[in-house]
Amino acid sequence: MYALAQSLIPADLEVLAEACAEVGLTLHVTDPATGHAPPPGALLVSFHRVAAARPDDLSVADLKRRGGYPVAVLDGVSATGVLAAVTAGYGFTLASPLRRSRLVETLSYLKTVTPSENTQVLTLANGSLNSAAKSLPVTDAEAGLLRLLSGRPGQIVSREELTEATGGEDVNKVTSVLKQKFLDIDSGAKLLKIPHLGFRLVGTVREGGE
Repeated sequence: MYALAQSLIPADLEVLAEACAEVGLTLHVTDPATGHAPPPGALLVSFHRVAAARPDDLSVADLKRRGGYPVAVLDGVSATGVLAAVTAGYGFTLASPLRRSRLVETLSYLKTVTPSENTQVLTLANGSLNSAAKSLPVTDAEAGLLRLLSGRPGQIVSREELTEATGGEDVNKVTSVLKQKFLDIDSGAKLLKIPHLGFRLVGTVREGGE
């Protein structure tokens, strides 16, 4: 897993690099010259200094598509600034100057609640979800949601898109049932709810015998 940073001031970037090193995360700083090519591994969290955003920076939509937890770094804390960041799509806000202790606490927590991408591959076939050892039936709504998420590896998918994929069923109920089914068939896969953004599938679900 890695952390992503863009447009941070040097002092904040230095503190973030120290915090990442302490919790065992690689820090990648975006570079427009390289086309923002993502490094190997799964994105855990991204830090974006909103006030210093450059025209060629990754947008919040780009960050959301890459997955992970997008964090808006604000030059100061204000109700207006926080509301604007949340409205723009960021899940979290932090104020500059960044504090190492707070970053270490945040990064450690996110690592704890985010399972590895190297999870078991599951198969979706003939109305069943199958692991190497077990299988359980799934509804059309559950299968539709899984197909959409598995087609967006590492990405956060909005609740609106998932609702459409389920045929209009309650996304919270569908994901809750699927989480239990993942456990019942001894799967390492996870469905992560990203506050204010949507859901992300950690793991791989394939059709039939692919």
